[in-house]
Amino acid sequence: MKKYRDTHHYYLSNFFKHSELNYDSLWLFYNYEDGIQMETFFPDQKVYSFLWEYADTDILIKIDEWKRAFRRNAIEIVQEAKLHIRNYLSQERKVYLDCLETSLVTADGKFKDLTAYDIGQRFVQIVADENISFTDIDLSFLEVTDTADKFRALIRILDTDGIQALILNGYHHRGELLKVCIVKKGETGLKTKEVLSLPIFENTYVAMPFNW
Repeated sequence: MKKYRDTHHYYLSNFFKHSELNYDSLWLFYNYEDGIQMETFFPDQKVYSFLWEYADTDILIKIDEWKRAFRRNAIEIVQEAKLHIRNYLSQERKVYLDCLETSLVTADGKFKDLTAYDIGQRFVQIVADENISFTDIDLSFLEVTDTADKFRALIRILDTDGIQALILNGYHHRGELLKVCIVKKGETGLKTKEVLSLPIFENTYVAMPFNW
């Protein structure tokens, strides 16, 4: 694994003015054969792992409702996990939003087999203190129509006490899995000597989460 701090805010400055940049980001590059251990960066925290699918209007509603996001991806709901379910309409399309509440260790194991494309397109995680419940997470940003505004509103949930980090997912053109950890400015747990010396985005794919 390689890790770099985006001290120049190459990524976040695409969405925030300099005066609004109250967040830092750490870029993690994994080879697929590497084990992903996010718990190393956020010990004693839990994670809310969001996965979504679009409804298929060409099949019967009864069948479609059975094929929610987690079932479509054959992700088993383990006994110690909690599954939270929401439905949304996006441009008149139904979206199945599922969220698995687990430890980081469990989440790393559950989602390691998702393809790089699926991870980049339809997967995001929120790291929180143990005392944070699903209802404490303000999901009102999902109702925002403009995708860039929606993404900025998502990042701002880091201003909520007890929300530790957002984990965005994507991939590098070399085939490496890419995780971008966004934290409040000054977060000490993500320090590293290596920094992103250049904007590398022409070689990477990192989706804006919930870009419906």
